[in-house]
Amino acid sequence: MTLFALVITALAVLGSLGLRALLQPGDVFERTVLSGSAVAAMLAAPIAYYIGLQMLDAHRLTQALEHAVNHDSLTGASTRASFKAQVAQLPPGPKAVLLVDIDHFKAVNDRFGHQAGDTALCQFAMRLRRNCREDDLIARFGGEEFVVLLHDVELDAARAAAERLCAKLREAPINLNGQAHRLTASFGVAVLTDTARLDEALVRADTALYRAKNDGRDRVCVAESETSPYRAVS
Repeated sequence: MTLFALVITALAVLGSLGLRALLQPGDVFERTVLSGSAVAAMLAAPIAYYIGLQMLDAHRLTQALEHAVNHDSLTGASTRASFKAQVAQLPPGPKAVLLVDIDHFKAVNDRFGHQAGDTALCQFAMRLRRNCREDDLIARFGGEEFVVLLHDVELDAARAAAERLCAKLREAPINLNGQAHRLTASFGVAVLTDTARLDEALVRADTALYRAKNDGRDRVCVAESETSPYRAVS
């Protein structure tokens, strides 16, 4: 901000000097060069500072709006649309998607209330972020369902990462209304060989997640093939 004001003020002073040099006789210009420059600086400095403040406020507002559009307001994870846009811009390379669904989340809301349920979602998202790499993408797709995209991983590494995340969530209770509550999640894993086929990978991960739920929850299942049939998660 200060630098911006100084630069604009300096430009205003230089502009004033140039203009007066063209319009005033040489002897008049020489006698008034200091006073004229001081007046130009005094006039320009507060105006430049005010304009800088307005530009900074506009920049902050733009950033806040972009963040609101691209991130879930509750958990801070990416939105579905933002996630898909980011995936579309990724370079080629092996990837995997993890579809993550909190187990028995309705029971959390019923027992502790919806406000505590929101707290649980925030803590859950925070633990996902803490246990993923910085460049992995995390999005909330709705309700208690999240998606994690892992970069540069083959299927075995993706499975191992999902197992590790599943264990981390199981081992660390969350605090709800002053009470420790264990929150577990089920995982569906699918490889992503082409970012243009993200929706297909999500369908396969969804099918694997459905199996994990049916097999007892709090576990990881991997999509068997790229042509696995779709079944909605219950």
